[in-house]
Amino acid sequence: MKLSRLIKGDLFFLAKYGLFLVYALFIVVYLIMLHYIRGEAGNFVMKLLVFSDPAAMGLFFMGAVVLLEKSQRVNCSLAVSPVTVEQYVTSKAVAFLIAGLAVGLIIAFGSGRSLNVPDLFGLAGGSLLFSMCGLFVACRTHSLNQFIICTLPVEIFISTPGFLFAFGRISSPLWLIHPGVAAMNLLFMENSIVQCLASVLSLLVWNAAIFFITSKAAAKMLKNLEGSSL
Repeated sequence: MKLSRLIKGDLFFLAKYGLFLVYALFIVVYLIMLHYIRGEAGNFVMKLLVFSDPAAMGLFFMGAVVLLEKSQRVNCSLAVSPVTVEQYVTSKAVAFLIAGLAVGLIIAFGSGRSLNVPDLFGLAGGSLLFSMCGLFVACRTHSLNQFIICTLPVEIFISTPGFLFAFGRISSPLWLIHPGVAAMNLLFMENSIVQCLASVLSLLVWNAAIFFITSKAAAKMLKNLEGSSL
């Protein structure tokens, strides 16, 4: 119950500060663009957008949310509440996962296309990874400029190999160790079931690792806030 209330609160926060409106504007632009791209090319572009936009927006919007919470001292009350660090991180990640899945599904179905089960795993895994990376960086930074500078390497590290894989520039199965490639492989799903399962496992391991280090960073941030509020 406590976690569900936290998730509802985070979703309300996204709506209150207009982030859902930003999502909606991007959706409209992408649907107009996809309307003029037909056939396999349209399906290819749609999946690139499904990977890059809901996931990448989660990375940057997460920072905006956490920095807003810091500026409004919201986290000070969390620091002295019975909410655990794991619940705090999970709530943030799930809220952005819901938003990312919704955007991806709207883009797909709104353009007359669809997403299958591997697509959804790729979208969900990428969305969780990007949003938790955003939360980790936001916990370690104190201004929007710092956050943007620190997230650029993260964005490049995750996205670049994924796009290279999508465009056929890299193809070795060993690249499935990389989370961006694993997510792209699930979205395009032109390989065997073994590679599909390897991609899911890769994303699970990466997300578990990021959850662990993000929880540590969030615990340190909340501890500092607790100390400063006394």
